[in-house]
Amino acid sequence: MKIPLLLFLSILLSGLRAVYADTPLTAKVDKRVELLGIVARLAEYPEYCRNDNASYIADIRAHFDRYKTHPLIELMRRLKKENSIGYDAVVRMALHLGQPPDLKPIVPFTNRIPEERWSKENAEKFVDLLRQFYAETRCGDFFDSQHTRYEHAEKAYNKQLRHIDLKWFPAYYGINSEDTFHLIVGLGNGSNCYGLSIDRPDRTRDIFSIMGAWMFDADGNPVFTPEMLPTVVHEFGHSFANAHIRRHENDLGEAAGRIFGQVSEAMKWQAYANSTIMLSESLVRVSVIRYLLNHGDTTAATRQVKQDIAQGFLWMSKLSRLLTTYEKQRNAYPTMESFMPRIVEFFNNTADQIDRWPRFVSIEEFENGDNQVDPDLKTLTIRFDRPMSGGYGFGYGPLGQEHFPLKKVNGYPNDRTITIDTALKPNFEYQINLLSIGFFSTEGWPIKNTLIRFKTGSGK
Repeated sequence: MKIPLLLFLSILLSGLRAVYADTPLTAKVDKRVELLGIVARLAEYPEYCRNDNASYIADIRAHFDRYKTHPLIELMRRLKKENSIGYDAVVRMALHLGQPPDLKPIVPFTNRIPEERWSKENAEKFVDLLRQFYAETRCGDFFDSQHTRYEHAEKAYNKQLRHIDLKWFPAYYGINSEDTFHLIVGLGNGSNCYGLSIDRPDRTRDIFSIMGAWMFDADGNPVFTPEMLPTVVHEFGHSFANAHIRRHENDLGEAAGRIFGQVSEAMKWQAYANSTIMLSESLVRVSVIRYLLNHGDTTAATRQVKQDIAQGFLWMSKLSRLLTTYEKQRNAYPTMESFMPRIVEFFNNTADQIDRWPRFVSIEEFENGDNQVDPDLKTLTIRFDRPMSGGYGFGYGPLGQEHFPLKKVNGYPNDRTITIDTALKPNFEYQINLLSIGFFSTEGWPIKNTLIRFKTGSGK
């Protein structure tokens, strides 16, 4: 469910390579990522069809739309339908190839490389057609024509976001390695961001943060701000957190399924299709919070917790507190893997406490969804199923501010009830979001975002 007051989602950025050192990361637009984004757009993958970057998208359409029936595009449509290729699978293929025009796989394809959804046979066929497409569409000429745009995006990023503590990642997870970090701007990726890694034969890794772009200035150039740092940390974090969840998937499975059942709507809205992805996101997100706290930015950390809770990760405050034990007892827990039994225990306990999560019960004056509410009604009484902490958070519904009737919050006459004053008019639809970032039980659990909706009648 979209919450206009809380448009959080992932933000945008960019990149190149840097090792565990104080050397700043440098932004880079990668032609492989742009090429695969163009191909996915032509094949009408919804997640690659946003038009935020209007002038760039106009150039793509002018150059490439005539090739929508190319065999490569037909293959991409089939793979979307039959194998659910999309989102990260697209950029994962891009980064398993050398730079164009050769586009040679950097490691041999298997049924698991570049990703299970591809399969070895489909991946090899795809690359053969991709080379043809690159040549036949004069894609090199297109990239040359976009040089200034790409250079501007790189400079805009580097001006705002250069310093990320890359040493923190291996130290926090207790890993000794010589991995290489890359930050890539995906100008054709819309708002989607991805974090992934590629294993090298020498057992080191290339770690990628592939960032979308959706904020632009009046001239159509992408805009980057320092507040986007948590998203960079988030995407890099996937390359450290995901493996721990996979290794403990059997131990987490039953509890994860129960938790996912409670928040599946919010998860699926963000393209988190299953409980394993939900848990990976949980560990990544809490790592972002700990990174910010470890670097003294309590304001950003608090904001991040609220964002995560608003997006359905209702356990984030408690999980972050658990990680303080890890940080204070590194002699007992030298690696994140050694701490994973505690995290497994945490999610098992969370699943057992689902029935203790607070819930909206009713509105005293009418039923939620009523279509004949008295327009002269001045006060609403909202009830919960258990004692609440006394805080609150109200937001607009999908219809926006005009349909938000809240005039004043009166407070809690008792610990299970809050009253608000409203201003209503006849024959009008209203919506109020009860926000998880505002309503907590006395045990510290937030409610799920809950929409109150009603319509007034004609009155007297």
